[in-house]
Amino acid sequence: MVSEGPRIPFIVEAEATAADTDEPPLDELITAATREYLDSGMTYDGFSEHVRTTWRNAAAYDWSKLMAEQRSTGEWSSDANRLAVLGVMMQFAPESTCMMIASDILAENAPLSLPALRERINTPDGMVNTDLLFSRLIDNGTTPDPARIDMAMGILGPLEANAPTDACYRIIGLKAMLSLAMGDGEKARELAEQAIGYDASDRFASSVLDRLPETDPAMEVTNVWENGGHLGR
Repeated sequence: MVSEGPRIPFIVEAEATAADTDEPPLDELITAATREYLDSGMTYDGFSEHVRTTWRNAAAYDWSKLMAEQRSTGEWSSDANRLAVLGVMMQFAPESTCMMIASDILAENAPLSLPALRERINTPDGMVNTDLLFSRLIDNGTTPDPARIDMAMGILGPLEANAPTDACYRIIGLKAMLSLAMGDGEKARELAEQAIGYDASDRFASSVLDRLPETDPAMEVTNVWENGGHLGR
């Protein structure tokens, strides 16, 4: 249904209720941005393609700006406004957003140009070919740039901590892919199984597990007991 209420920019909405000494919390900004995205996009004829494309193009721009920040190793980004836009796209275009991010970090010609980022994030989720993507980015034998992965983790970290649950686990699946690219199979498996445990259809997490050796069945039974009787995969 089309919203009957006024459409207030999410930044203004969040600032209007923020304390005078604090920045608006990122989780509240993501909630406000999500509301604005839906309110501005829903029409009586369906969701506006113009609004969808505008937000995706903005998310690509914000990603490129966040990756260009001056941050120390391990430091999280604090640009909540840009993070909020990405948080919305992680909910409504998770696979295309993950493809854009993975390509910008792992592709041989990384970092990608802004037009190339926008081309990827505007790919409909159903047309994202994860097998081809992993073949190009993971199976090509190239060594990723640890500095770019660290910069990306400084963006994904605050998003994972503040995004809605669905988006959070999508980010975990993407982080599994990045861990695999860095050669940390143990961490990649741990993250991928978390993502699969929440959503069995997570194709990024599945593609990670497909590239890892099978675990010892006896060890899996041990892990079940250690995890309170729940099997992660």
